[in-house]
Amino acid sequence: MCLVGSCFCGPVAAAGQIVVATFPGNEVLMQVPLGTGTQFSLSFIHSVSKTRVIDEYEIRGKEIIQTCEYFSAHGAGLPSSPDEPGGIRWEKQGSRFVLYMARPIPKLVVRTDKNYENRLKVPGRTINLNQWEDQALLLYIPHMGRKPTR
Repeated sequence: MCLVGSCFCGPVAAAGQIVVATFPGNEVLMQVPLGTGTQFSLSFIHSVSKTRVIDEYEIRGKEIIQTCEYFSAHGAGLPSSPDEPGGIRWEKQGSRFVLYMARPIPKLVVRTDKNYENRLKVPGRTINLNQWEDQALLLYIPHMGRKPTR
């Protein structure tokens, strides 16, 4: 199952949950069950273009891999070619651009700002990451009960 497009690259084992924690403090704010899924996405409003950006991720073993980025307008920090790190191919789907990729994300830190509508989407549920004060949040997949190091 792909949350937005068709970025799924094959079967992987279920991951269990995503932990949302403060960064760098590692205070756990929420644990989000993934059910039998291995995919999730993050979305936000781009600060310059004021359009929604969606980043899709897949859990493969003990890694979080970014598989796609969807956006409607180029802006600072957005990809501009398939030569981006981990980029596989680039295409236009209607009015939006898609960069397909296989980019390992060793530490997934999201800087939230209520003006930019930060959201975490898992199968069947959308979590408003702006429910906490504007800050940096660490998202990770717990393995054997360990928290990631700072």
